[in-house]
Amino acid sequence: MKLSKTSIQKLETCHSDLKRLIYAVAKEEKCTVICGFRGRYEQEKAYMQGKSKARFGQSKHNFKPSLAVDVVPLPLDWNDIPAFERLGEKIMKKADELNIKIKWGRDFTNLKDYPHFELAD
Repeated sequence: MKLSKTSIQKLETCHSDLKRLIYAVAKEEKCTVICGFRGRYEQEKAYMQGKSKARFGQSKHNFKPSLAVDVVPLPLDWNDIPAFERLGEKIMKKADELNIKIKWGRDFTNLKDYPHFELAD
């Protein structure tokens, strides 16, 4: 399995640890990267739509390179939470194997963000 050209372009905006992690996961799992770096316009739009609780400058997506990445399972079905859980568990396991400290948006208290993975402080 491999990532699409669009996924690679988005992943390339991310921190080297996130790139290493997602490339490793994508060798075993069908997935796509839907967001890496997010600029002011995209961040404010996500905030206004309720998809993010962060304004521009408050999200780990707003750094260059991005300290966060959003990854979804393929085929994509936003209602298939078990598919997001399976992919997320594999990402967390691979991060542990690669000694990359990350947080999963599923575990946020104010918003369940299944596609979101960010480098831990």
